Amino acid sequence: MPIRTLIAMIVIAFAPNFAHATEACAHRGDVSNAPENTIPAFLSAVSKGASMIEFDVQLSKDGHLVLMHDPTVSRTTNGEGNVSDLTFGELRALDAGSWFNSSYAGTRIPTLREALNAIDERILCNVHLKDSPGVAEAAARAIQELGRLDQCFLACTMEQARTARAVVPDIQICNMSRQGGDRKAYINTTIAERCEFIQLHKRNGLDEIKKAVHTLHAKGIKVNYFGAEDPEIIRKLQAAGVDYVLTDALERCVQVLAEPKS
Repeated sequence: MPIRTLIAMIVIAFAPNFAHATEACAHRGDVSNAPENTIPAFLSAVSKGASMIEFDVQLSKDGHLVLMHDPTVSRTTNGEGNVSDLTFGELRALDAGSWFNSSYAGTRIPTLREALNAIDERILCNVHLKDSPGVAEAAARAIQELGRLDQCFLACTMEQARTARAVVPDIQICNMSRQGGDRKAYINTTIAERCEFIQLHKRNGLDEIKKAVHTLHAKGIKVNYFGAEDPEIIRKLQAAGVDYVLTDALERCVQVLAEPKS
């Protein structure tokens, strides 16, 4: 059992009135100020107080773990084509920064290893696996080889989770299989599959979040929420005990979460 999960369960068991702290997760890095899924976005997120950074991972044609959200490179680079149809060399030749701002011209698509090396080890890494054959095993092995099992977790489907755990049993998992919108089934599956995290979504509705958080925390499962930029929603998530708020407005989220509580 990963030590983070063990600590969480001990806290819940012996300190039921423990004051819970909600923290900010930089969705794809500090995307308000740097191109998503790039090293500059991660470094900016670190400097601005993110406690978790989320990024997307898939495989190149020749089996390299690279960071890219979309199936194609057209939106966030100067290239065209599917990530899965391009070699690592072809992907590295692309400019992944100019689309955002000319000051980021020449920014390259990073590898998983480069991302983890750039992010302070005290910050959790939310490694979102895309629908890329073989990515679960490859990402789990890479995280293990880098000694980052306590820092990282895979945000993925349960099929991907089982594949990853077959090669790295201690890999941490965040359930992303939303069970067709059935929140109860989603929570029950997360518990049954021994996941360390779950990602709730705005479509789950804020009214039921607090009850879901209580159920999940009782099982030692941390709750991520996607996503929030509005201060009032962030405050409601904080009041509900959500562990991490995924946000595209990192500075605002950090500021709201740091407000004195009455």
